[in-house]
Amino acid sequence: MRKSLIRVERARAAQASRALWKGLVEFNRSQAGPLRYKRHVITARDGKGRLLGGIILQSYLLETYVELLWLSQQARRARLGTKLLKEAERCARERGSRLIHLNTYSFQAPGFYEKQGYRRFGTIAGSPRGGSRHFYLKRLTDPA
Repeated sequence: MRKSLIRVERARAAQASRALWKGLVEFNRSQAGPLRYKRHVITARDGKGRLLGGIILQSYLLETYVELLWLSQQARRARLGTKLLKEAERCARERGSRLIHLNTYSFQAPGFYEKQGYRRFGTIAGSPRGGSRHFYLKRLTDPA
């Protein structure tokens, strides 16, 4: 390889992003086989169809990642988070995931995930300032 040029892409960021993802996916497939990528969006809505919250999942290989879980202020403390997470775990099991993982900030809901059986496996202290970021994992077993 001759001289390399490192740059922050501005004008062609979307194009470069697609090419980077394509390269990584091709490499991963060559090493691990079919990725079996699946994205799930699960929502909670009121009787009029208004969005109260939801969860976005990314599944690949034998795992599922919780990209986000959000509830509107009026939906909090109504056990919707628990219901959404249980449905996420059901979807993950159904597609064959052996584990589900996520991260959350200290000001969000680490205690909630621990109550749901998630085990903390890492923490970044001081991110954000005065807080921390926590990483969680839950092994999924076949439902009885």
